[in-house]
This record gives sequence, structure tokens and C-alpha cells, in this order.
Amino acid sequence: MGFDVENFGLGLLTGWVTAYGVYRARHRISSVMRATRRGATSAQDYAKQSADSRYVNDLVNYAETQHLAGRWVNLSRILIEPRFIVAPPFVAPPDDEAEMDAYSVVPITPDYPALYAPYNIHTLTLDELGTGSHALAILGNPGSGRTTTLLAIALKSLGRLHLPPPPDKVQERLDAEERALSDKQRADQLEERRTVEQRARERFAKEQGITFDVDEDTGIPLLNRLMPVYLDLADLVIDVAVTGTELDPAEPLVQAVQRQVGRITASTIPRNLYKRLNSGGLLLLLDGYDDLPESERRPRLTWLQELMRQYPDNFYIVAGPLNGYGLLSRLCLTPVYLRAWDDADRALAVDRWAAAWPEIAGSRRERAPEPDAEVVARARINNRALSPFDMTLKIWANFAEDTQLSGVEGWLRAYVSRMLPDDQPLADTLSQLTQAAALQLDEGAITRARLEALMTGVSVSDVVAAAESESADEAESDDDKKEAVSAQGKFLAALRRAGLLKRSAGGRYRFRHGHLTAYLASLAMGQFDERALLTKAEHPAWHQAVAYAALHTDIEPVVRARLNAPPDIRRDHVLAIAYWLHYAPGSVSWRVAYLKHLALLFANPSQYGLVRERVAAALIQTRDQSVGQVFLKAMSHDDAGIRQLACIAVGAVGTPEALKGLEKLLMNDPDVYVQIAGALGLGALGTEEALVALVEAFATVEEHLRQAIAEVFAGIPDEGYPILYDAIHDEDMLLRRAAVFGIRRLRSPWAVTTIHRAYLEDAQFIVRSAAQVAFQERQDSSSKGPHPYPMVESISWLRRWVSERGEMLPAGEGANLVLLRALQEGDDGIRLLSAAALGQLGVAANTKPLYTALRDRQPEVREAAYRALAALQGQMGIPLPAVQ
Repeated sequence: MGFDVENFGLGLLTGWVTAYGVYRARHRISSVMRATRRGATSAQDYAKQSADSRYVNDLVNYAETQHLAGRWVNLSRILIEPRFIVAPPFVAPPDDEAEMDAYSVVPITPDYPALYAPYNIHTLTLDELGTGSHALAILGNPGSGRTTTLLAIALKSLGRLHLPPPPDKVQERLDAEERALSDKQRADQLEERRTVEQRARERFAKEQGITFDVDEDTGIPLLNRLMPVYLDLADLVIDVAVTGTELDPAEPLVQAVQRQVGRITASTIPRNLYKRLNSGGLLLLLDGYDDLPESERRPRLTWLQELMRQYPDNFYIVAGPLNGYGLLSRLCLTPVYLRAWDDADRALAVDRWAAAWPEIAGSRRERAPEPDAEVVARARINNRALSPFDMTLKIWANFAEDTQLSGVEGWLRAYVSRMLPDDQPLADTLSQLTQAAALQLDEGAITRARLEALMTGVSVSDVVAAAESESADEAESDDDKKEAVSAQGKFLAALRRAGLLKRSAGGRYRFRHGHLTAYLASLAMGQFDERALLTKAEHPAWHQAVAYAALHTDIEPVVRARLNAPPDIRRDHVLAIAYWLHYAPGSVSWRVAYLKHLALLFANPSQYGLVRERVAAALIQTRDQSVGQVFLKAMSHDDAGIRQLACIAVGAVGTPEALKGLEKLLMNDPDVYVQIAGALGLGALGTEEALVALVEAFATVEEHLRQAIAEVFAGIPDEGYPILYDAIHDEDMLLRRAAVFGIRRLRSPWAVTTIHRAYLEDAQFIVRSAAQVAFQERQDSSSKGPHPYPMVESISWLRRWVSERGEMLPAGEGANLVLLRALQEGDDGIRLLSAAALGQLGVAANTKPLYTALRDRQPEVREAAYRALAALQGQMGIPLPAVQ
């Protein structure tokens, strides 16, 4: 039987309609919380006032040590600050006065981030994350750093994360000049900067007819005024039979926190947590959702929904998957995407590891020498399309020089070897590790009884009895004592103490890092027959294991089955193979055939734009350098959209041969968006020749291209920042105006002061007006944050359409039906808007109108309908057929 889209959609719609109702009932932070915050300078001070500094210390220690190298170095020493991508603005009629966004030409493909990663796209910082919705779902691929992000948020909110600013040659030069001044001169300069800022604020207030409320403007980001609580959802015990039917949803939360802290803290924390929950003072960071088996997800979502209903004034952040996040949306969690590392992030990661290496590789008594410059340089190259997980392992392996195998598999094995106890080397334990990892992927967790059954061949009935006994013991005895009962218990205990495993409620264990689980489980796949391989490849928990299996196992039967399967809307079934090829040896038999298949999909003249973008991203994600030739050829295509995408793709690949073609398209293409893409592509190439081409164009091209190039310079710290600094001081007012568009993307002190001065002092209105917009952006921080989409009955353009027909727009499900009707009966513009809105809002009750719209006479409507179906597939996590 095929998948019933409509029946599934009806259930999903019911949940989302309910969720919108919950959202409407939500309150802003209560007056009690505001009053409490006003007296606190950070969550750390708040904690001291409330006498729970023990919890703060426990949480800080936990957050600093739960990352890959947590046994050797604190997270705050090597962290790359997470950044976030908000969902696209809600669809609206065209605005002829809207400012052109240069980076709108870069497709955002979160599940295949290699396409957008090298580009200076618009993102949010940790501080800006708290300026919008107070219920967020941080979405990302496995290995993208979602857990690290939650831990970083916890440290940041407690005032324990003080990241040094990224390298900035302009700021370094200005700081050096300031250090050469006398104390009085430095004080005078500081006072002058403050005066300039105040004058800018006063002028802006006068021009806009507003008043800045100095008392309310504390300058303290919201997340720093809340008490963070980090929790893995696997640690929740919410069985009604155990906790009672009249359960306060705060009770399982408090109990889970008690289990993860020390004994003294556990005895004092409940009262403080309840107090903060009731006053709206908690920042709840929930992790591990997509590590849970399907059977355990819904009970926890039900618990979270009730917690949010009863305690709506707190801030909720949940880490979730990119595929199937619709169930989180039902709880009114606004999705934000974890941005992939760009080139500057990767270089900074290497530098921070190099600075911390004497501590990592040394001992308590003696620090190790700094890594050689040659080793550091080697760690810096060929890093595009690596996840933060793989990138970290690569850096570590390069510095330690302790790998026995080359490439990714060598990095992984070296990491496991470092983590294992000295008396349990990898050669002796690899078989047990593989069995434990496979057990976790199959059943969601590892238990002592199940692991013992696998290793000793105990009968099923004995396993059940052992499991029941284990559960009973869990409530009566100490976990550590129980671990010593058997050889398997001792094995699990050793891995837990080493940091490879973590233990949760019910005597269940999981590997601390999902990618590590996947690699170890992949080693079992070499013993599978073809049928077993195919079965595992379709199991969601085994997807990353299949990718790692490509390192050492022939998975051609799985590749062949995927290529021959009916396509889904997003082509997920086929594009996932790109990650397999990413890890596979260069000699695998299916490499050429697969790349050819993707190249044909990309070049198909009747291809939907969304599919072409995703195919381009998947091609880059393979890390096969030959894919650059596909995009080089496409740069001369007759279709402007294909040329535009090809420019972005060759830049992301870093194809040196693309230099002349990109320069030609920048200067001469008849389509403005292709020209902008050409400029961005040159910036992503990152070569000296490409930078020279950009500098030459900056002085001669039209204004909109100058502005785009300035934004490119804002993403190139070493060379681009000095260019912008010189441009804002140039005699040419058009260069100064363009420079503002780049400088406003920077957060360095010199950039802030420069915007203030341009706004106040530049002689030309066109420069001052650009600086005014930049200044306003900095003042209106709330506009940057992630905001939920509107309810259907609140859509202004839909209300107008209904009104013109002499009708009223109903609320709830009735409004959804009107939106579907608008897709079928509206004019070209309304049909396009309606199709896009259906995808953004996740209205999945009836997909037939969207499939029908794939045959619309207007290509823009067809494309919007296709993108809507793709969005629904991503939210539901279930493939939708490409044709219905």
C-alpha cells in the first residue's frame, strides 16, 4: 500500500491548528520576570542572588567537558561561535521599493550546506538568537554541532563564554595606534566615540519621531538574563504509571536535572527551578530529540507541549533534525538552521586548536610544544564540505600524528583509541564496540542485558527476565554498583568513565557522539548480505552508518537500488548517496555512474529550480573535484537561472578555471542577478587573482554591483576589511556609499564607529542615507531574530482577496481551506502567493491542489507549488512522490 498523503496530512493539520491556538495563548515575558532581570547583570549574578551557584558550577563543568575533546580542553577554549539562519520571510506581494539583497542569489540548502557555506549569507549571532520568538527549534545535520551549540548557549547565558573576536587587521592597526597614545589621549578618544554614538542616536530619534528609553535599554541580551537548564530528552522519565496521572510537567524536568548534578546540588535545586519556571526565568535547552526511537519521541513531545502550556513565559530551545521537524513546529517552535562553517570558521578552528595544543597534548606538569607551522598549514587545506565533527577529527589527527589509516577512517579510529582506557586497546575492544553501536541504532539504546544477550547468546526469555530485573534494581540500587555485576556491565562502565558512553534513566546507555556510533556500527555492515544491507539503508537510524560503510564496504547494491527507485519530490533518496560518495574511496565502481546521474539531473532543461539547486549542492557535497566541470559548462547556458546557479556552484567548489568566466559574467551578463552571482563566485574562489578582479570591478561597475562586491569584501577579513576601510574614506561618494553596505555587515568596533560618523558627518546625502539604514538596523535588533509565520487568518493579502469576493476569512481550518481555494481560483499573483504560503505554513491536509498546480500555465506558479511540496516533505519527514 502506498503512502496516504491526505490522511497523514489531516492528522498533521489538526496538530498544527492546535499549535497555532497554543501560540496565540502564549504571553510575553511576565512583569515579575522583567522586574527580576532589571536588577541582574547576567544569569550568573542572578544565580548568586538565588543561592544556587552550585548548580551553575555543575552546569558550567558539564558544558565545558561534553564535546569531542572534553577530557583535554574546555569547550570555551576552542569553540567557533555558532551562527544561525532564519527561515525566509513569509511570502508577500512584490515590493518595488525593497532593497536588493545580493545574497538572495545563494540557495540555502541546509541538508547539503556545501553550496552556501563559503558565502557571507545573513546570519544571527548567539545574542541575536534571543531577539525574536521565545520558542525555537535549532535544526541541523548530524555532526553539525547542535549539542555544542546548546552547551555554548548555556555558557553564554551564564557569562562564562568570552570568545575573542575573529582576526581583523583594521581593528588591530587602530588598536596599535591607540596604544601608542598617552592615557589622556586614549581617554579623549573613548569619550569622543561615546559622544558620536549618542549624537547618532539623538539624530535618529529626532528624525524618526521616537524616544530611546535609557532605563529599558540595559544592553544585556535576553539570553544572558535567564537561567539555563540543559537536558537530554533521553534522561526524562515520564511514564504515567510511575509518576502519577495528575503530573505537573515540571516534575520530570526537575527529577532529570537532579540526576545530572551532584548530590548536594540535587537536594537544593528543585525549589529554585520551580521558582524560575513560575516567574518565566528559565532558558530550557533540550537535546537528543532525533536520537530517540520513534516510540519515545511522541511522549516527550506531549510532555513538552504541556510544559509550554503551563509555563509559557520561559524560553525554550530544542535541537532537532532537518528532515521531519514538523512535529516540533506543531509545538510552535520556530525553526532556525545552524549555519555550516565557512572558510574563516575553519581557519579559526585550526588556529584555536593550535593555541590550545600545548594543553591538549601536554600533561599537568608539562605543556607540549606548539604544533609546527607546516602541520598547522596542512590542517588548513582542503576542508570545504567537511562537517564540524569531521573537521575537528581532522585537526586533531594532523596535530597528534597518531593515525594508522589515512583519511576519515584514520581520524575516527585514532579518536576512539584516544578515548579508550589504557587497558582496553582498540584492537581488543573493536568487536564489542561494533556490537554495542549496532544495538543502539537498532533499538535506540544499549542495556547491559541486551548487550550480554548478543555477546553470550542468552535466550530471549532470559533477556526479558534480566531486563525486568535490571529495571527493578534501577530503582533500588546505585547505578555504579549494578555496572559491576557482569563483564558487559564492567565494559559499559569503563566506556562511560572514559567519556565514550553516557548513561540515562532506566540503565540505558548511548554513545556520546552520534557520528561515532554510526562509524562503529558501520563496521558490522561488512558482514551483511545484500538483503540486510538494503534493509539497514532504509532505516533512518542507520543512514549515517551507511555513509561511513562506504569507507570500507561495497555498498553498490544499495546505490543501485536508490537510483532505480521512484523519485520523491526533493530527490532525497538519490541525493543522500552524495554523502556516501563523500567518504568512499576514489576507486569505487559506482562513482562515475552516480556523478553522471546527478549531472544529467542538473542539466535537464525542464528541471524544477529547487531540484537543480539541491543537485548542485549534493554534487559539491561529494567533494569530488571533477564536479567543477559540470558547473563550468553551465556558466554559458542560455538560461539565466542556470548561469546564476553555476556561478555560485563553481565558487563553492573553488574551481580555479572559473576565474575568467566569472569575471566575464560579472562585467557583461545582461541579467543583473547573474552579474551579482559572478561577483559572489569570485569572492568564494578566494584566490589572489579573483580578489584583484573584484577590486577592479569595485571601482567601475554600476551601483548595485558595487554594493554586492562590498558585501563580498565583508566576508573576507584579511583582504576585504582594509579595502572597505579605505573605500569609506575615499573621495568618490559612490565608493563611500557602497562601502557602507559592506561595513554594516561587520561587528568590529571600528565598523560601528564608522557607520556613526558616516551618518552624522558625511557631506553627501546618498552616503548619509545609506549609513542611516545601517544605523537603524543596529538599533532595531528585534527585527533580526527568528519570528513565527502568521496564522492563515492573519495573512493580509489573503484577507484582501476574500474581501474582494464579498466574503470573510474564517479562522482555523476554514482559513486553510480558503488558502487552498485561492491556489485554485486566484489570479496569477494570488496563485503564486498561495502555493508558497501552503509550504511555509505546512498546510498538508490536502496536497492535491499543489500537485494540480504543477500543471499551471505560469512557470512561476509551478515552481512555487513544487517548492511547497518539498517544504511539506521536509517537515513531515516522509517522501512525497514526484508525480501524482
